[in-house]
Amino acid sequence: MKIPTIAIKLNKAGERAVKQGHPWVFENSIEKAPEGDRPAGNLCVIFDQRYNKPIAFGLWDPEEIIRIKIILQGNRLQLNTEFWKAQLKMAYSKRQNLINKGITGYRGIHGENDSFPGLILDVYAKVGVLKIYSNIWKPYIEVLMEEIQSLYGLESIVTRFSRKIEQKNTFPYQEGQIIGEALADEKVEFEECGVKFYAYTQSGHKTGFFLDQRPNRLWVQQNAKGKKVLDVFSYVGGFGIHALKGGASNLTSVDISQQAMDVAAENIKLNKLDISKWTPITEDAFVALEDLIEKNELFDMVIIDPPSFAKQASEVASASNQYERLARLGRDLVAKNGTLILGSCSSRISLEVFEDIHRHAGINPMNDWKYLHFKLHDDDHPIGFAESNYLKTVFYRKGGD
Repeated sequence: MKIPTIAIKLNKAGERAVKQGHPWVFENSIEKAPEGDRPAGNLCVIFDQRYNKPIAFGLWDPEEIIRIKIILQGNRLQLNTEFWKAQLKMAYSKRQNLINKGITGYRGIHGENDSFPGLILDVYAKVGVLKIYSNIWKPYIEVLMEEIQSLYGLESIVTRFSRKIEQKNTFPYQEGQIIGEALADEKVEFEECGVKFYAYTQSGHKTGFFLDQRPNRLWVQQNAKGKKVLDVFSYVGGFGIHALKGGASNLTSVDISQQAMDVAAENIKLNKLDISKWTPITEDAFVALEDLIEKNELFDMVIIDPPSFAKQASEVASASNQYERLARLGRDLVAKNGTLILGSCSSRISLEVFEDIHRHAGINPMNDWKYLHFKLHDDDHPIGFAESNYLKTVFYRKGGD
């Protein structure tokens, strides 16, 4: 299939951003482009203003403010199956270390950071969940499906779409459709660091599981022996089940979703752990934490990993307030020598700002708190540009040595 090509020139700011490796070209930075409607997925060749030579290649997205998504920085591109194979092989190679460790649940394609803007692949054993966020992939999706299935060794691929794409879906696949071998059950078992989980591949949130906190879940497992653990925004039990696997004396999980709690119970049973050590609280996290403080409860390990509070710039101030409030509540629930783990998946809140929020919440040396360490993304969530650096998790210890 021959894809039409569009010649593009950008203003100075847009050209500078592309040369610095940014994967987005905004509508208002395009100075010169052919007139008329162009369908999503047309190949854009971005020319240097001074020398009139290609500097990057992207895909045209006519309905979005981010008008061009970059797929290659460079001066030459032949857009064919071999190109996509090479791009996929580069993405796959970044995960090889995790695969070699026996981890069967990992992110196989991390959007822009793997030069596949608007495309996410999460792998659960022999099943891949491909989530599509942009119409730019419509001309290429069938080729990509075939190559992904072959390279990642998948028996099945489940297609998922962003809400916006699903509303006017023009792809040859439907939401939740299975390509390849049929699944007896949408629930797929996978393993990370000696712990098994179920991913609900068709009905689960996003792709069915949150894989990005894997290294921090392992830390919890390695440090939970004999500890009383509180896991807030627990979802399907990721942190807490690692804690029980590591020998936690008991676990309290807080999440507003009863469905998530039901899956957490399944995951506890899947790992043959003692479910009598588990106390689920299905309630708003802020309310639940205030109730626990009122009851004078204390925990050896408190984990607070909320959803993104700042999905757009206008929400940053509100998000900062919510993070500080959670930090204060968590602080008051940690026993002496206990650990407080605070997570943020808001790209608009930097690590430095996040740590400053904690200091304002009283988590600082003056109040007998020790900063332990922080963790960003694992190998399967590479960081390719500033806006993709969304995940940060900070560890503190209260008092003692």
